[in-house]
Amino acid sequence: MRLFLIIFIFCLIITPLSFSQSQTRSKDLYSSYLKGLLHIEKGNYAEGLKELGKAKAKDPQSIHIRLKIATVLVRLDKIDEAEAVLKEAKKLAPDNLDISLALIFVYSYAEKDQALEDEYEVFLRKAHELKPKDVGISEYLAQFYFYKKRPQEAIKLYEKILENSPDYIEALFWLGYLYDESGRRKEAIDTWKKGLEIDSDFAPILNSLAYTYAKEGIKLDEAEKMIKRAIEKEPENGAYLDSLGWVYFQKGDLQKAKEYLTKAINLVKDPEIYEHLGDLYIKMEDEEKALEYYKEGFLQFPDNRRLKKKIKEHEK
Repeated sequence: MRLFLIIFIFCLIITPLSFSQSQTRSKDLYSSYLKGLLHIEKGNYAEGLKELGKAKAKDPQSIHIRLKIATVLVRLDKIDEAEAVLKEAKKLAPDNLDISLALIFVYSYAEKDQALEDEYEVFLRKAHELKPKDVGISEYLAQFYFYKKRPQEAIKLYEKILENSPDYIEALFWLGYLYDESGRRKEAIDTWKKGLEIDSDFAPILNSLAYTYAKEGIKLDEAEKMIKRAIEKEPENGAYLDSLGWVYFQKGDLQKAKEYLTKAINLVKDPEIYEHLGDLYIKMEDEEKALEYYKEGFLQFPDNRRLKKKIKEHEK
């Protein structure tokens, strides 16, 4: 009980209730609020909800009470009611991050994915506005934009992160990746090179730069050395093994390419690895085997246009 009261007092300090009422009404307000919390502590959620409802009636502007009510409603599995209470609170305080966090939880619990994503973006943007130099918040928002396939917004955030933290190697990796995905390959390569100046053994950048060289068919010896260093760090990383396989493919060593690409597909199912294996068997003049890999990849990734195109080309 003592611990519970300490927590209760702490909550009052960080999120105080309104003092707009008269002294008597304030006492009634705190009485209802405290009774509600005590009922909740004992697992009497329905009774707790009644008392919190009384407290809300006495202080209709209180966000804190609404958050407590929403929490109890979730415990009672009244998700729609909890959502309604939180939306009501959001109208009163649209910039309150606690409300956004609570809505994120409710949408996640209710499996309302689109509403969850929308509220998550709102939360991250507001948090970023409050703390624009906080690297963690900026990166969460950048990763959200990456997930939503909004690379230009993610690029701006990573560029800003690097203005404040120029040696942050994770940001250098992601910025290079986003540049590359946006067709800005030279900028990607330059960014990754900066990263390797900071940490010459950073495996994700070693892999990305090596694979970029392999795709272009340039600096293949350097690419082979880099990707082998990455594999030393993460020997079971299928993406890295695929990159090494593609380096060997470009060098014309088809047996080694087959060895590493086969290892890669056994570790991770990725449409690009299926395509690489198909291309390898085309090069080895085994069109039937190539089609097997193209089709298997397309079966697992039916939205992949490149695999679909290659199936059509070689079925003829």
